Amino acid sequence: MVDKYEKQYDEMHNDLILAVKAKQRKDVLIHKLRRKKVVLHHMNVCRRKIETLTQKQYALEQLNITKMQIDAIKDTVKVFKIFNKNYSIEKIEDLQDQLEEFSSQIMEVDSCLNEATPLIEIDDSELADELDEMESLMFPSVPTNVPIMKNNEDHDPLLPNTNLVN
Repeated sequence: MVDKYEKQYDEMHNDLILAVKAKQRKDVLIHKLRRKKVVLHHMNVCRRKIETLTQKQYALEQLNITKMQIDAIKDTVKVFKIFNKNYSIEKIEDLQDQLEEFSSQIMEVDSCLNEATPLIEIDDSELADELDEMESLMFPSVPTNVPIMKNNEDHDPLLPNTNLVN
């Protein structure tokens, strides 16, 4: 609607300018100027009405949102009433106490599991001595003073050796 008034306003403005250039009578010019002002007035009224309608539309949307919020609050109240009928404050406090107790027990078990075992200090010399003892029991030492045979070419290896040197 505003577009229609804007077109009329522009046409009347151009017509008025041409009439002034053509030096038409003053009463004709005043009449054209008055019509131009009337169209401008209606154009402004139309804009204000559009603005008012837009504001009312936004207000209506806000009311719908508020209604939805109130409905949600009502539903929440219903749920709380049902909950309060089924569960008393004492039951809830008991459950909370049990939960705290279980949590502390779990924390104790967790701390026991996570405790680091103390490091054992073992002397390296003791370990070396113990290892030497185990080796001597498992592998006896080879005697170092063994008789050595002289080089005897006539000697039979199956006969006992009689030429031993210490």
